[in-house]
Amino acid sequence: MQKSSKPTPAAVLHRLSLYHCLLTDWLLAGKKGAITSKELAGTLGLNEVTVRNDLSFLGETPGKRGVGYSIDGLRHMLGEFLGLPPFAPVAFIGSAKVVSSLFSFFLVEKYGFISAAFFSEDPNDRGAVINGREVQPIEGISPELGAMGIEVAVVVTHPSWVQHSINLLASAGVKGILLLTPAVVIEAPEGVHVTQIRIPCDLKALFHRVSSVEQEV
Repeated sequence: MQKSSKPTPAAVLHRLSLYHCLLTDWLLAGKKGAITSKELAGTLGLNEVTVRNDLSFLGETPGKRGVGYSIDGLRHMLGEFLGLPPFAPVAFIGSAKVVSSLFSFFLVEKYGFISAAFFSEDPNDRGAVINGREVQPIEGISPELGAMGIEVAVVVTHPSWVQHSINLLASAGVKGILLLTPAVVIEAPEGVHVTQIRIPCDLKALFHRVSSVEQEV
């Protein structure tokens, strides 16, 4: 697929990933046939023009006017654009207790990921097993991850272990990190993309939104 020569803004990239997740959910639910940009927009609370503009970044028109898009075909094109292999291997860094809790609501296989390796900062996790894989100590993070095809990792360690984990992952060839630990300040090594989910900051922003609504009433 020929991608658009336009750089992809972060907000557009986020929505394209959102479309891929929605289409995955629909396929798993048995939804078939074609869908329209209007249906995508309505389901996600977006503007139809926004959806069409986002899909223009795919570099070609994945649908037909008046017909819509094939659910499976559009999902495939989005996956190619996002660089997703059929099943994307991901390493998880954090204590066995925390990672297992994460898996209680994030069903990785459902969304096309493979939990390929686990590393923990907790010495009590020696010998623990998650999803059939033994949990290794954080110091076990090595270039062998690259040989396993792992370029993306999820970090949910104690805050004091975040930077060390990021540095080890970068040395092992990991190029993308999703940080769930609410660390405010981190240093991303050159060539490594770090996406942070800052729950405390999001909560503080919600308080502002709630207070603003109350003032309008």
